[in-house]
Amino acid sequence: MDQLIEIGRKRTILISISIILLSFWSIYFEQTSNSEIDYAKLVRQIIRLILTAGLLYLVYIGKNWARILMIIFSTLAILLSIGALIGLNVDLMFKIPFLTMILVYTLTIYHFSFAKSFKAFWNSQKINN
Repeated sequence: MDQLIEIGRKRTILISISIILLSFWSIYFEQTSNSEIDYAKLVRQIIRLILTAGLLYLVYIGKNWARILMIIFSTLAILLSIGALIGLNVDLMFKIPFLTMILVYTLTIYHFSFAKSFKAFWNSQKINN
């Protein structure tokens, strides 16, 4: 059972890192698409990044409401990414980040909802708190 908990812990950390990296990419992409930096948008994006990291931390320590909220936000991100894929008339190269977002957020939903390793890790976190 300890091995299942460790697998769940490692996968939770990897998914969290993936989501944070996607957030950094989103900030970079939006800021470099304009000729000059939009500081108001940058501040909003940094606040969103901090809130995302905080939510992932709360999921890590075993808060059920944070897990449910992360699943809802991941579902919305998938829907928006699919909309962007359909709505954008650009080369495939510019659609790859949206495909990556769909993959990462789909794995997030699977991991936080159905993975036995996450459930074992999450239960151990709730017991320790």
